[in-house]
Amino acid sequence: MLNYNIRIASVEPNVSAAEWNTRVDLAAFYRLVDCWGMSDLIANHISARVPGEPGHFLINAYGYLYE
Repeated sequence: MLNYNIRIASVEPNVSAAEWNTRVDLAAFYRLVDCWGMSDLIANHISARVPGEPGHFLINAYGYLYE
């Protein structure tokens, strides 16, 4: 049985609403990719551009699985 009791502090108070919404959407997509069996361990990535922030994008951290 997997243990999902990992505590990570939220960055929500430190980012714009647009970035927070992008982070939530990206997290949902990570979970869908895992559910659909499209994850190849750590040898791939999914990224998203943050609206209104030129040159600012989000990408999954190396070494973390999509689950």
